[in-house]
Amino acid sequence: MVFSLLPFFFVISPLADAADEPPDYDAGPAHKLHYTNAVFLRGNPLGLIDILRVGWRARLSDKDSVLLRDTYVFVGPSALVTPAYTRLGGYAEAQLLAVLRVFGQVEGIGYYGNFSQVLSFSDPGNAVYDDATMDAQGTHAARTGWVFLGGATARAAVGPIAIRTTPQLERYDLNLPDGDTAFYDQYWDRLAPNGGWMWMQDSDVLLLAGKARLGVRHTFSDNLDASTGAGGRAHHRVGPLFAWQFHDKGPGTRFDQPTLFLLAQWWAQHPYRAGQVQPAALPLLAGGLAFKGDLWTSKR
Repeated sequence: MVFSLLPFFFVISPLADAADEPPDYDAGPAHKLHYTNAVFLRGNPLGLIDILRVGWRARLSDKDSVLLRDTYVFVGPSALVTPAYTRLGGYAEAQLLAVLRVFGQVEGIGYYGNFSQVLSFSDPGNAVYDDATMDAQGTHAARTGWVFLGGATARAAVGPIAIRTTPQLERYDLNLPDGDTAFYDQYWDRLAPNGGWMWMQDSDVLLLAGKARLGVRHTFSDNLDASTGAGGRAHHRVGPLFAWQFHDKGPGTRFDQPTLFLLAQWWAQHPYRAGQVQPAALPLLAGGLAFKGDLWTSKR
């Protein structure tokens, strides 16, 4: 059994904000103590996770402008908790324009040594890391290290149709056994170079219809080193997504924008899940609940 992260919520909420902008624009408070939280479950591979970010959010502009409205900076601690590992650190993001958001994160990570983690390799070109192989490994030693992440989100909307893409770079530095240079990363379900960078990108096309979002997501990942064998292949998966936002009460609300989301993606390219070991008809399935709120706001 392996546990992993699907960073879904942080793709949905800004689209919901843009789609539901009131006719009489209100820039809201200049400063707030803000949090976001998402909990979700996925299968193929199996994953269960809760991610929480709490911090200071400051408005960048109060202009009623298509490009400048709802721009902000956010800085604060972050936590990611699963039954197999925990990540703790800091997160920062800036909505520089309505069409552009940038973000970065540094976290320490600790694996508990359960659920067949962490499976590492000295020869990535000949590594085998399908589910059956990992399950057969049994218990591993606990591991610690660091995770570095940075990226951007670009988005646009024409009428009820919205498009968005989120490219990002991620790097792990773990205390693997001597001689091991790569390990199976549950985050993106691929062989990760230890001390090297990976490229990941989610791209969405969505129909915005009231409280509902219905569309298609394509997910891509690849290593930026000279990896060979199964670990060096790019991964592609694609399929429908659905989200339903129950309400949006605005600034100052402690529990706001609760959003139920569901995702199904079929593996178009993967060393084990695209028909080689598992049937190609078996998709990745994910679902969960995301929400956010303001713990404190300055006077308007």
